[in-house]
Amino acid sequence: METTVPRVLTIAGSDSGGGAGIQADLKTIAAFHCFGTSAITALTAQNTLGVQAVEGVSPSFVVKQIESVLDDIGSDAIKTGMLYGEETIRAIVGVLEKRYGQDRESLRLVVDPVCVSTSGHSLLPLSAVDSLRKDLLPWATVLTPNIPEAEYLAGWESGTIRSVEDMERCAKELANTGARWVYLKGGHMPIERGAAGDRVVVDLLWDAKAKKSTTWERRYLDVKNTHGTGCTLAAAAASELARGKTVPEAVRCAADFVASAIATSYSIGNGSGPVNHFHGLMSRTLPLPNPHSPTPFTDYLIAYNPSAWSRYVNHPFPNGLADGTMPLEAFLHFIQQDYHFLKQYGRSNALAAYKTEDMRLMAGSIQIVNDVVRETEMHVKYCEKYGISRAQLQAIPESVTNIAYTRYVLDVSSKGDLLDARVVTAPCLIGYGEVGRRLVNATSGVNRDEATNPYWGWIAEYGGDWYQGAVKTGIEVLEATLQESPISPSRLADLARVFEKATELEIAFWDAAIEAGKKRREEVLDVKGGMPQ
Repeated sequence: METTVPRVLTIAGSDSGGGAGIQADLKTIAAFHCFGTSAITALTAQNTLGVQAVEGVSPSFVVKQIESVLDDIGSDAIKTGMLYGEETIRAIVGVLEKRYGQDRESLRLVVDPVCVSTSGHSLLPLSAVDSLRKDLLPWATVLTPNIPEAEYLAGWESGTIRSVEDMERCAKELANTGARWVYLKGGHMPIERGAAGDRVVVDLLWDAKAKKSTTWERRYLDVKNTHGTGCTLAAAAASELARGKTVPEAVRCAADFVASAIATSYSIGNGSGPVNHFHGLMSRTLPLPNPHSPTPFTDYLIAYNPSAWSRYVNHPFPNGLADGTMPLEAFLHFIQQDYHFLKQYGRSNALAAYKTEDMRLMAGSIQIVNDVVRETEMHVKYCEKYGISRAQLQAIPESVTNIAYTRYVLDVSSKGDLLDARVVTAPCLIGYGEVGRRLVNATSGVNRDEATNPYWGWIAEYGGDWYQGAVKTGIEVLEATLQESPISPSRLADLARVFEKATELEIAFWDAAIEAGKKRREEVLDVKGGMPQ
């Protein structure tokens, strides 16, 4: 029977948690637009925390499943995973010998040598390892071990592989078992690249016929949701082989697929969660941080209304402070009102700390509150410098503009969830940091002489290490909060509108300071104009 749909048979164990084994294989095969069939070798009681129990399927019944599939549906590629025991391995090899004879190239067999689970549970008895090496690996088109599995299969001590050169030596040795290709995955050995300490994963493909290796690098994703990566990669490679790709093409595509599946994963369960097998259909709204976009959530919020953000961070008020031309009345109005605003801003960040169960994120919010306290004290000192006491400052009523802003921030923070609280407070923290950094580093348009520019010290504070550190903390907790709780596109748009509204209120806050300065000056001029000459 001819079919236009590539067919992939997976022979592996069942994962009741759905993240690995047969379940992961069939999801992956479907994602590659192939038709998946299965033969189950063992049942596991398993979740994201580990494997609690394993029960094997009799070798004869494993054979019946394989024969049933091949007799009717056939297969363009086969993938093996957890094989449970020596008798099962030999039974599978017996089926292969019966069906394919010596035609091992047309078999297109991908062997994922599952020996031990991520949680440390043994999935292949020691007695079966020799059978795996001697009986099954000679049939393998490609063997796909990770570093611990490669060491185990080669009989090397754990931790022997410490470099790419060690990987190549081990791959060569494994190829001596008869496997045509060995694809050794480097995820367990991230390597530092560059002065910034960035880490990469190096995967190595050994061609036993040509006696040469090919390596690929990709960014190391330091995330916990990696359950089922080995199964997924092998199933993806088998699917690509079924679709007619060469082995180098198939494993490269499979590795790219797994990297995307990890990067777009959702937190499911309390342990090592599964990868996102259907990221092409249900991808994360935003990617995880990466070297090209270390702050994707922050970048998105700012880019949602770039015009508003530009009007904010390039506002005439801070520019007037930087060159010393801003009237003192405008500056005093600002720091008096900002003192009141910061009290509510601190409360909003305290609410964010209250809303999280993550102690790391809680600590970040508390640090921001402490920085807000420092900022308010800076305002108090400036006011005292101009004859306004702490008591007088506290007695000054909030302006209408300030009330509108503070009430919005408090309302969103109290009624919304943790992400709402993070986002509504972000424009103030991030924007002041950007303004301070821009003006401190500016080569023109600033007056750094505090004798002639009384505002330069204020600008320097926001461009200095302590405030830039506060911005860094704020962005880190903002990004981490989204990583913990991936959201839908509509929810992301709602949050972007919150950010946009808070940005507009920041602009209005500085507009009000300039207007208050103008009004006060006009009042002074009116008084002077009415005085006797």
